[in-house]
Amino acid sequence: MAGDEAESYCARCGEPLSRGLVASEQRACCLNATPIAGVCPTHGPVGPHHAVEEPNGVDDA
Repeated sequence: MAGDEAESYCARCGEPLSRGLVASEQRACCLNATPIAGVCPTHGPVGPHHAVEEPNGVDDA
């Protein structure tokens, strides 16, 4: 299951998101229902709303 997903990129800076123990189907915290989509080297753990499929889909905000 882990190798079936496409690579994701940070929507804020375009860096590839790393996946591992932090990025899983489990919740980051019992008080936060947002799953972690991946970990950006610049922005840290990001949710699915900050993960894009292509690096050129970056927000310029």
